[in-house]
Amino acid sequence: MRKQPQQQRSKQMVETLVEATARCIVENGLDGTTTPRIAELAGVSVGSLYQYFSSKEALIDALLEKTAGDIATGLKYLPLNEAGTLRDMVTSAIRYGFALLGSGEGLYVELVKNWHRLPTQKVADALQRHFLELARFYFLKHYRDHPIENLQVRVFIIVNSTIFTVVRLISQDNPMVTQEDVADGLIEMIVNYMESGPRPA
Repeated sequence: MRKQPQQQRSKQMVETLVEATARCIVENGLDGTTTPRIAELAGVSVGSLYQYFSSKEALIDALLEKTAGDIATGLKYLPLNEAGTLRDMVTSAIRYGFALLGSGEGLYVELVKNWHRLPTQKVADALQRHFLELARFYFLKHYRDHPIENLQVRVFIIVNSTIFTVVRLISQDNPMVTQEDVADGLIEMIVNYMESGPRPA
């Protein structure tokens, strides 16, 4: 970002441009998204856009940062029942992820389809941080029933395996499996992996 927004008006302009980027991607796809089209949707001149963002890539980076924050916030507010099981927690998170893909008028699907071309590290890092916090919360609370070692390693494997699986599913034009079946499979895989393996002595 060229210009760090200090005043409310500048912050509003940045938000408007990021929202226009999202709308442009929904309407035109990633390849059809250009700075002139984004500026037009935002109702500003291209010159005004360039005061805040140096390129289309910078706008997309800002959009992904916002997306990462939105996903993390949504996951944070998922209902966690005090008496809930590990399966309940995992099911809630996976179902939320697939519901998210169906929202946003196609924005998330377009971003996932182009995952390999985008600076998606922030999104992956946000998911990993959140799930590590969630897992720590759960396993500290249920340590006697589910003692576990290498929690950070397990969360890293789970998050990245889940991301890769979802990216592959969404990227296929005619997948041979349904989202529902994949969601069920991911839930089984995660629960079984988290409940198995070496335990502390």
